[in-house]
Amino acid sequence: MATSTPQWPPASPAVHQFLTAALSHRGPAALPYADDARWTIHHHLAALSHAFPSLRLDAGSFTHNDGRAAFLLRAEGPLPLAAASSAVAGIHVTMWLLEAYPCAPPAVFLTFPPGTAVKRRHPLVDPCGAVSVPYLREWLFPYHNLVDLAGSLARLFSQDPPFAASPRDLTADVAKKALLDLEDMQQSTALETESLLATQTLLRQRREELRRGSRELEAELELLEQQLQMVRMNTDVLASWRPPSARPEVKNIDEVLVAADPQSRRALECTAADMAADDVMYALDEALREGRVAIADYLKSVRAAAREQFFHRAMAMNSAV
Repeated sequence: MATSTPQWPPASPAVHQFLTAALSHRGPAALPYADDARWTIHHHLAALSHAFPSLRLDAGSFTHNDGRAAFLLRAEGPLPLAAASSAVAGIHVTMWLLEAYPCAPPAVFLTFPPGTAVKRRHPLVDPCGAVSVPYLREWLFPYHNLVDLAGSLARLFSQDPPFAASPRDLTADVAKKALLDLEDMQQSTALETESLLATQTLLRQRREELRRGSRELEAELELLEQQLQMVRMNTDVLASWRPPSARPEVKNIDEVLVAADPQSRRALECTAADMAADDVMYALDEALREGRVAIADYLKSVRAAAREQFFHRAMAMNSAV
C-alpha cells in the first residue's frame, strides 16, 4: 500500500492558492474539517491534481443520505481509462471529501455521458452512480490516499467499464413515430394547460363575485339589523305611550261594532242576512257540483234563498234612506 509523503507535490500555484484559501478560512462558513487534518487534505488534493490534471478542484454542497447538507471539497472531471477499455476513453468521476476525511474514505460518484447507461448489476457501481470498490471499503489512513484511489478506479473500470452504449439501432420509422408521439403529447399538454389556465381564470372571477356578493349580503344584513332595532325601539315607545290599564278589554268580537241607533242596527242586521244568503247559495252550488243534492231540491232552495236575500237587501236600502 502506498503512503502519502510530507513533500508538496509539484501542483500548479493556482491549485495551492485555492487550497490554502479554502482550508484557512475561519468563521461560520469554514469547511467542516478537523484542524489537524487540513494539511493532509491539502497535500492529498494537490497530489491528485498533479497526477490527474483532468480533475478540477472546487467546493460545493453535498447532501448526505439522511438529508443533511454540508459544504465540502471535491475533485471532479474525466478520469482517463486504458486505451483498450472500449468505445470511450474515460469516465466522469466526482470525489467528495467528507467531514471525517482522511480518517474516512471519500464518497465517489460517476456521471454517465449521453447515450450511455450503467451496466445491469455492475459489481462496483449502483444504478445511481455511487461507487463501491475494494480500495474504498478497505480505506485506512495513512496508507490510503486520493492518487492511489484514482489509479485503482482507472484500472478496475478499464477492465470492466461501468457503462455501456445505449442501443442505437432504431429504425427511421420507429424514430419518426416516437417523434410524432412526443409532438402529440406536447400538443395535448399545451391544450390541457390552456384549459386549466382558463378554468383557473374563471374560478378567480367567480371567487371575486362570491366575495362581492358576500360583502353586499353582509351590508344588507347590517341594514336589516339596524331597521329591526329601530322597529323594536318604536314598539317600546308605542307600548309605553298608553298604559295597559287604559286599554279596553274586549271579551266578545260582536261587542266591537255597536250600532248608534235602531235604524243603523236594522241596516247592519239586513246586510248580515244578505251575506249569509250568499254563503247559503255558494254552499248549494258546491253540493250540486259534488252530487250531494238533487237538481229539483237545489232549484227550490236557491229560489228560497234568493227571495230572502232580496227581502233583506230591500230592507237595508230602506234603512239607509
